[in-house]
Amino acid sequence: MSPRTPGVGRPASAFAPFANRSFALLWTANVLSNTGGWMATTGAAWEMTSLTQEPIFVALLSAAGTLPMFLFCFFAGVLADRFDRRRYIIVCQVWMMAVAAALAVLAFLGRLDHWSLLGLSFCMGLGNAMNAPAWHAVVPEIVSGPHLRPAIALNSAGFNLARTVGPVVGQVLLSLVGVFMLFAVNAATYVGVIFAMLRWRRPAEAKAAQRREGLLEAARSGIAFVRGSGELKAIFARGLCFFVPGIAVGTLLPVIGRFELGLDEFAFGILYAVFGAGAVAGAILMPTLNRLLGPDRANIWAMGIHTAATLVIALVLTPLVVGACVALSGACWITFIANNGTAVQTI
Repeated sequence: MSPRTPGVGRPASAFAPFANRSFALLWTANVLSNTGGWMATTGAAWEMTSLTQEPIFVALLSAAGTLPMFLFCFFAGVLADRFDRRRYIIVCQVWMMAVAAALAVLAFLGRLDHWSLLGLSFCMGLGNAMNAPAWHAVVPEIVSGPHLRPAIALNSAGFNLARTVGPVVGQVLLSLVGVFMLFAVNAATYVGVIFAMLRWRRPAEAKAAQRREGLLEAARSGIAFVRGSGELKAIFARGLCFFVPGIAVGTLLPVIGRFELGLDEFAFGILYAVFGAGAVAGAILMPTLNRLLGPDRANIWAMGIHTAATLVIALVLTPLVVGACVALSGACWITFIANNGTAVQTI
């Protein structure tokens, strides 16, 4: 493993963490995996609108993927502290690979219906929820100091770069081959992350510093820490104010794209992709915005612009306007997530 990046006086550039070979390898593998994930996500959304025209099922599909994060993320954080994070992440990746393979088999056999799609999407969301705390926790073990904030932003940008490429490629494959191929490609991409994690070696000081409390003791410690931290309470409250109303556009994007705008497969993929394109642009500009405004003011601006973009989407349902507003939302989304994530990890 490359040595951890030492802190320096001046702010690090947006791409400085790539000098760390371990970070670069994990980042690349994760982008490829997320590209496969977004291919599958967009394909699943299109498939759900083909299986039923009830908007409630489209909303349930999004909920099935995100509800496990709400239900199990705290428990997953306890497990991430309890076990070796490297091995724990590999187990989570194997679980998600198996779920993606099950979706591919059912789709290939023509046995995929809206209920099985919901159930397996929940299982995939469970894997993501169990994986997320450990994944975020290893980032400070790989990079540190002034490179931490750019590394977090690059992770989020990589996710949204995949969100830009994955839907377009996925919808092309959907029209040419079928939805089963999207799920099969997604299953294959987890191999890269597993390989990258096998190659990475945690530093000895990180292993020594990791607390290995019992489950109940760790839960009590975590709750007590949050209750005693006014800064964390403020960050969580700000997150609730942003994410609860802000998720509406992303949740209903399949309904907007297919039923309200009447888009075909390729245009539907483009609509999903522009959010990621906006997020990538936001990640590149974020160090400059934070330097000019400060992270807190940058977050306030991001919340305000995201609100305005959502209002315009509600009032003007045309493809160009919706696409431009979705791109703006992506830039705001990445700015808020990266700054909040850095604040939490710093505390």
